[in-house]
Amino acid sequence: MPEKIIYYVQRYRPNYEAISKEARLLYRFFGKKNFTKLHNLHLSKLHRFSFNKRHTAFHFAFYPFLFLFTMISSRRYDIRHIFTNLGDLPYLTVIHKRPLIITGAASCGMKKIGKRRRLLGRVSKIIVETEMQSRQLKKIGIRSSKIRLIYPTVDEKFEYRPAKGNFKILYASCPTRVKDFDKRGINLLIDAAKDTTAVFCLAWRKKCFDQIKQMTRSISNIKLTNEISRSMNQKFADAHCTIIPYTKFDDYLKLIPNSAIESLAAKKPIIVSSKTEIAKIVEKEKCGEVFDPNKDSLLSAIERLKKGYNRYQKNCFKTFEKYFSQKKFLEAYTKVYQEFDKNVKV
Repeated sequence: MPEKIIYYVQRYRPNYEAISKEARLLYRFFGKKNFTKLHNLHLSKLHRFSFNKRHTAFHFAFYPFLFLFTMISSRRYDIRHIFTNLGDLPYLTVIHKRPLIITGAASCGMKKIGKRRRLLGRVSKIIVETEMQSRQLKKIGIRSSKIRLIYPTVDEKFEYRPAKGNFKILYASCPTRVKDFDKRGINLLIDAAKDTTAVFCLAWRKKCFDQIKQMTRSISNIKLTNEISRSMNQKFADAHCTIIPYTKFDDYLKLIPNSAIESLAAKKPIIVSSKTEIAKIVEKEKCGEVFDPNKDSLLSAIERLKKGYNRYQKNCFKTFEKYFSQKKFLEAYTKVYQEFDKNVKV
């Protein structure tokens, strides 16, 4: 009988959502030689159910009625792996059997994490994607031996192509709700675009497109696309750099956004807000510029990047390989799994 690994996810959208892509990568990689399954709680159509051998999915509305099913079915697996944030509840309150692994793939406030101290304390291993998360866990009393830092990765290969024409800045971490525009830096970008000749290329993903189109219609150096792209290769090829303009640390934002990693993989520098955890890596490895989330700081960062572009650009792929390569990601998870089950195959 092959070893059994089950992945518990929420709102599984691997076509464009970073956390889902990480879970899918592990599911497929370890599924080549082990039995793997995905369990998904979603917020799409109520009638969207799946109860087959490799995939379970149902709407959050049915969770109160199916939590017993989730709990009992979890006992059939050798390793249970939750992808969520460190303050989330749905799976932690139900799954008690060990070994239980959780990846805190999105940011979460300290107050909420503190409330989950008891639940997090019974998890076998907690995977964090940033040093900030590690500090948060230690602050609430989680033992260092239970915490493991594994940086995220991307599931696509990128081919470097030099950008042409006016200096273009790609924004590819778009919100799906208007109320998130400010914390994701949309308002900051619009304000900054009025005072620079750089072109902001916003790769939108269907949601809230009418609103962003209305907000930017009179600004000629903001260009919009509206599609869920299967491959981001061309968008990174067309851009000189990628921007992450988050204005604050907030729940459910990726502390190291997927588009920043993809940009480094495509050998394109990044401009990132100081309200992201990747900012420390950017400063250390000189693969881009860091700015405080205000217009003047952003405009200065753009000018610095333009002047030193070649110097930043040559450090991009080296930074990707050092921190975010798929090989490092999979090797690290292999070691974690084999701590609990030496028979897990790779």
